[in-house]
Amino acid sequence: MLKFLERQKQDTWIDTTLRISVRFIILGFILAFGFVSIMASNMGPAYLPDVYNGCLDLWVRMTLLGLGLLIWVITPVWSIWLILRYIYRCIRRNQ
Repeated sequence: MLKFLERQKQDTWIDTTLRISVRFIILGFILAFGFVSIMASNMGPAYLPDVYNGCLDLWVRMTLLGLGLLIWVITPVWSIWLILRYIYRCIRRNQ
């Protein structure tokens, strides 16, 4: 789907800069979604007060909180992995 993000041998510095910027934009959107999930877990009154005597509200809130925190933990790990992989490939290519 995102084949244009893969590096080619004939890539110029403009292609590389564009690829890095697109990755940072995607990273920002993912982190924003995680932030919205965390904030939504703390908003307002019970979501479904009439269903299951209001007990479903705890599970909805904890699921949103867990999803948001999981996104916030995995996204930096994923981006650091990509950066380290890119540095490793640059070192291997220049040897």
